[in-house]
Amino acid sequence: MADIKALLKDARKLIDEKDFKGAQECCKNILRKDKQNYFGLVLLGKSLQDSDQAPLAYQKAIATKPDHPLAWQGLANYYEVKENASDKTKLFGIYNEMLNLQIEEEKSIEIITKLGQLGCELKSSEAVTIIANYLTKDNVLTLYKAAEKQFMDLLKSNITIDDENIPIILQSLHKIYNEDPKDSLEILLCKVIIKKSDFASAIEEILNLKFFPTNVLLRDWLCKQLCIKYVENMSFCGFNIENHIDTISEGIMNSKYPSLLRSMICYEKGLYLEAYKECVPLINYQEADITEATFVIKCTIMLKKWTVTQKLASNFLTKVKDEKFATTLKRFLILSLTKQQKWKQAITHAKELPLESLDNLELASLAESCIETGEPADHIMNHLVSTEYYKQLQALLLLKQNKYDEVVDLLESSVDNSLVVFYLGKAYWELKEYDKCIVNLLKAAKLNPDHADTFLYLGHFYNLHKSDLQKAKKCYEKAQSINPINTIIAKSLSEIYVKLQQKDDDFELLNSFIKNTSNIEPWVNFRLGLHYLNRREWENAILNFRNVIKLNHNDTTAFECLADAYYSRGSYTSALRAYNKVMTLDPSKSAHCLTRIGLIYSLLTQYQEAVSTFEKVFDIEPYSFLALKGIAETWMKIAKKKVEAKIYGTARDCAQHAIDYITKALSKQNQFLCFWKLLADNLMFITKLPTKYAHVNMPVLSKENGNNFEMVKKEKLEIFPQAIACYSHIAKQNQQVSSYDLASAYLAFYYENKKIVNCHISFNLTLNCIKDRPTLWRNWNLLGKICLAIKKYEIAQHCFIKALLVTRKWSVAKIWCNLGTLYLKLKLYKLSNYCFSRGQSALPSHPQSWIGQALIAEAIREEEAMDLFRHASRLGYHPESALGYADWVCRTLKNNKYKENSESKYEIEGLFAIPYAIDLVEWYCNFESSDPCAYNILGILQERFGLLRSAIQSYEKAFKFASDDKKNITLLNIGRILVRMEKYEEAIKTYKAITEASLESTTGLAFALFKNNLYEESYSVYDTALHWLSNEEAEKADLLVAMGGIVYMHKGADDAKTVLFHSIQVSHKKPTPHSLFAICSLGLIHSDQGLSKLALSELRKYERDSRYGYDIGFLKSYISVCDDDMNHAIKLLSDCLHDHPSNARLWFCMAQYCLRAANTKAKIASCCAQKALSSAHHGEFDCNFGKILASASIAEHLAGDKKKALLLAKEGLHMYPNQAEIWAALLFSLLAHKVWGEKKNWLLGATAHMRKSLNISRPLGRWVILMEKKLCK
Repeated sequence: MADIKALLKDARKLIDEKDFKGAQECCKNILRKDKQNYFGLVLLGKSLQDSDQAPLAYQKAIATKPDHPLAWQGLANYYEVKENASDKTKLFGIYNEMLNLQIEEEKSIEIITKLGQLGCELKSSEAVTIIANYLTKDNVLTLYKAAEKQFMDLLKSNITIDDENIPIILQSLHKIYNEDPKDSLEILLCKVIIKKSDFASAIEEILNLKFFPTNVLLRDWLCKQLCIKYVENMSFCGFNIENHIDTISEGIMNSKYPSLLRSMICYEKGLYLEAYKECVPLINYQEADITEATFVIKCTIMLKKWTVTQKLASNFLTKVKDEKFATTLKRFLILSLTKQQKWKQAITHAKELPLESLDNLELASLAESCIETGEPADHIMNHLVSTEYYKQLQALLLLKQNKYDEVVDLLESSVDNSLVVFYLGKAYWELKEYDKCIVNLLKAAKLNPDHADTFLYLGHFYNLHKSDLQKAKKCYEKAQSINPINTIIAKSLSEIYVKLQQKDDDFELLNSFIKNTSNIEPWVNFRLGLHYLNRREWENAILNFRNVIKLNHNDTTAFECLADAYYSRGSYTSALRAYNKVMTLDPSKSAHCLTRIGLIYSLLTQYQEAVSTFEKVFDIEPYSFLALKGIAETWMKIAKKKVEAKIYGTARDCAQHAIDYITKALSKQNQFLCFWKLLADNLMFITKLPTKYAHVNMPVLSKENGNNFEMVKKEKLEIFPQAIACYSHIAKQNQQVSSYDLASAYLAFYYENKKIVNCHISFNLTLNCIKDRPTLWRNWNLLGKICLAIKKYEIAQHCFIKALLVTRKWSVAKIWCNLGTLYLKLKLYKLSNYCFSRGQSALPSHPQSWIGQALIAEAIREEEAMDLFRHASRLGYHPESALGYADWVCRTLKNNKYKENSESKYEIEGLFAIPYAIDLVEWYCNFESSDPCAYNILGILQERFGLLRSAIQSYEKAFKFASDDKKNITLLNIGRILVRMEKYEEAIKTYKAITEASLESTTGLAFALFKNNLYEESYSVYDTALHWLSNEEAEKADLLVAMGGIVYMHKGADDAKTVLFHSIQVSHKKPTPHSLFAICSLGLIHSDQGLSKLALSELRKYERDSRYGYDIGFLKSYISVCDDDMNHAIKLLSDCLHDHPSNARLWFCMAQYCLRAANTKAKIASCCAQKALSSAHHGEFDCNFGKILASASIAEHLAGDKKKALLLAKEGLHMYPNQAEIWAALLFSLLAHKVWGEKKNWLLGATAHMRKSLNISRPLGRWVILMEKKLCK
């Protein structure tokens, strides 16, 4: 015994020292002495380590002492280090035995923990059962809690449990739940119950649990489990879900799984569409949940939404993690691709799966794909030899090989399968045995009413063989409803719709086909594009035609339709590119494309390009009606542009071109009413031109003349009947009694020839128009205008108001203006003003509204009339506003005091009223070429603007057209202009031609005689005016001054002085300033300072008057100049400038005085000259700007600023090249520069130009001669 103990001790020591072989020898020695030695067997097992003999040693030890834990622990240690599951599974039994031994509590807890962890790892139901049994025993609390924890962990690991173990597990769970009820335990308990093999009874058991009605999470979980179970088995396994769905989903209706469960109930009933609609919003498409993904895909399969099936399967494949489910998704994908006839894609995806993983239907679909693509399918068909699919695939293969007789031989004996019968019918169709074909197709349709191809061929039969489009349509529609993604079916049905002209049905078909199909063929986009073109949905049309072109870049028709869509949308640049592409691809379509291009150029206002493009069309097709219409419209647009620019002659020529092209079209085909309308509109356009341009050359259009049209010139009054004839022809062809255009033409004819019969015809025609279309506002408006012309004012008022009532467009400004004109004619100014204001608010750019208010203002003498006329004229030309504005400009100019009013001054000078009024009246005279008043106004305006030659021409025209009682006025104006033009003899003749003498005509004649050096005659005429024609003292005094000047020239100063003093006596106490000016001047000339000072003392009362400021200042200062006291002269002139600081002539005079002063004040002189320029620009002064600039330049030169002097001289020369003084100032400045010393030739040329071409004074002439001598040295 002692030896065994020693050996045991040595064995333990060797094991500790890792000497396992030595330990084995010791253990063997022990066992030789005692074969049943427990510790020797244990130590032997330990020394054997991982050897296969180790378990045997432990098992022998256990057999000797089964209640001893050491061997069990060694055996457990052996299996715990193993990696394979089979070895680890043996641990469950070991741990179970160990737990039944008397071992330490900590060791028990360790074993329980290991048991639970191992069970979770291996998903072992044995571990669950062991711990469940352990929990039924009476154990220490710590051991119970440890076992409970591991038990719960195991149950939460979703371990599959055998039916026989479920009761003990439920017993343990009930025990735990009774001790501590929790919601999680309730769900766990139900998880165990639902694992029972009888699913229906398990659900019933869960529903009968007392805590089920109160646990919301449990009901939601149960819904999820039911969904999972349904997807796995595609049934509820005998459980009547409909009776319990309300109980299960109570309180959780908004949760996902109750709704998904209801969707599955619909699916179970065969309501696949409702099931699909309910489940679609519930699916998480970003995660591949097996239950959700499988169910929604199966819904799409039942609905045959193969494109959706493909999308869903492809989407979930990118997110799936489970390999088994990935295989399922690929099978779904392959099925959807074959159903969509995407054979190659189906084959590609099928290669990723082994054939064994596919069922017979999927194998048959794959074989069909191979046959359709011409790939070998024998290896697949071999798997289907014993199935019904084999013969079908054989038949399909023979059909693809065009072996129709063999198909018949193969299938004639087997007519019980719908697909076989269909193939047989298809073979007969190809063999053109239509009677047998229809029999088999009808039989196939009866056997399987859900086979799309059967109905497709039935449709072919009725369409192509029987020509029964209605039956064919029904068959195609049935096929389309079964297979909405089949291209051949869709195309066939679309063609039937086109033949039956069911455009809406065809449009809906193509739209739905695009939505259901991912691979869209070009014909679908093309037909849809045509539909969108007809529906005027340009964007969609463009999009579809672009899709066609993407697939075929040389599709001429698609490019042409795309161009038409661009054109219709208004994308003209894109349309141009498209039409040019069409011409490149197909030159035969050049005529149409060039016509469209011409129309585009016309719309883009590129009229020259448009005309040249249309002419290219005529080179290809001389009588292209579209091109003829386009070029005629283009010429009309050009004509209207020319009218806007007031180029009336060119406008008439353009309209003539348009008429030439229209008559060319009518000579070929005269049934097109659009050309008659264009011709009539062109003729009416010409009648609106000025009279001298209102003529046209055109043939007499009649059927008898054929193509031999002789051109005849028709004047304005002859054009109207032609236009009326065209409008009448249009009305007759349209089977109308009258038309708006015809009635308008008659009214325009009445305005021109004033024959009341035309107005009555227009009245009757318009009444007929109103009877035909009583709700058209323009008919009522036209009738109102007619009634206004024939003075039926009450009816006119009714018509205008009716026009406002029948139109929704309350913004029709024309009606308001017409109604306002009526009230204005009746002098109802308040009503008229209201109507015009409504017209303004409706359309502010309508000039007639503003003209009406201007006429009202003129009638009640309001000053705003001029502003209103001006504004109306700027909005657009109208004769009333043109003449009205010019008249008000003349009224303002007649009042010489307008300059004192800043507003009036701005209206005339700031707004350039005179030149603008000239333009307006000239335009007016183009239309009213015999209006003497207009010509007289035009002459006055031109005279004020300095256009004397134009003014005299206008006055002569006014004289030509004036009545006898108005001719004297025009002669008076002509005489005045002739005097200003220094044509004195002609002026004298003109004045003498005046039949009725007046003060103006007589003084004008006297002044003309004086200018023509006929002083005695002039004096005599003045004397006549003095004694017979003048009534006022001021007039007589001024006449005596004029006579005094003539006397001074002939008889000397004394006699002149007598006449001048007589002028003062005539004016009594207040002599006129002109009399005093004359006396003062006479005193200065003859050095009679007393006389001059006497006159100046009388002039003090006029010093503040701006009209005489310069004259008084100059005369006062000139006395000092005569005394050589220049400084005093400057002082006196300064005093006058204080009174009149804006008088340009005073500033210029000051500049002259400063230059002549002893100590030349050159810089001051320059400043004064420039101030004179500024004042002259902003005031109305008779100044010589050239002289002022010359003075400023010379002053700057003398002041030392030679650069500025030269700059002022150059500026003056550019502005006033005919002014001799400015040339002199330039030469004066240039001579100071050394550079110009070398350019004597240019300077000499300048001096020669001054002497020969310019009017220079003697002093300046002498200076020029001196300069030439100096330069020639």
